[in-house]
Amino acid sequence: MHLAPFASSSLATRLGTVRTLWPHAETIFSELQQEMEKARQFMSSFEQLLSSHGPIAAEQAPSSSAAPAQGSGEGFSVCQDVKNFAPEQLSVKVVGRKVVLVGQKETQNTDEKGSFSYKYEVLKREWDVPEEVDAEALTCSLSGEGQLRIEAPRLALPSSAERSVPIQVSPAAPQPGAAKDGAVSKAQA
Repeated sequence: MHLAPFASSSLATRLGTVRTLWPHAETIFSELQQEMEKARQFMSSFEQLLSSHGPIAAEQAPSSSAAPAQGSGEGFSVCQDVKNFAPEQLSVKVVGRKVVLVGQKETQNTDEKGSFSYKYEVLKREWDVPEEVDAEALTCSLSGEGQLRIEAPRLALPSSAERSVPIQVSPAAPQPGAAKDGAVSKAQA
């Protein structure tokens, strides 16, 4: 603990050097500011770590991962852990350009002493469907391990054969001093 000099100058001149047991407020606040700056630096380094390893962490997390499907632009794919829910307790809806997953589960228990417990669980997740994905062709599948996969293919762009597009040349307004026949023949060439 830092000891601060006695604040009253008239008394201090008569008594000599007197110290109090109370530290200076500036000392306490500067120490707090230093600790806060250390915490900010730690948080920013932690955020950088998360942003640099985000996709890896999302793939390893069992709860949820959402990303465009892997491969050559195949579409949209989301995987959500729903092992605590039965298939009839889940619903998946497309609302505009969003996919909404809702799971609801009620559990009631009564033990031999007559105690009653009631548990209500709700799971709600929403994902934005990218514009280049066909939301109307969305499919869902539930694995035996309780993983719900929601997928939608990429919109099929109409394939067209190669064709030449003609360039239409409109006759230019005649310019003074230019030969009319030469200008027209250059425009048609």
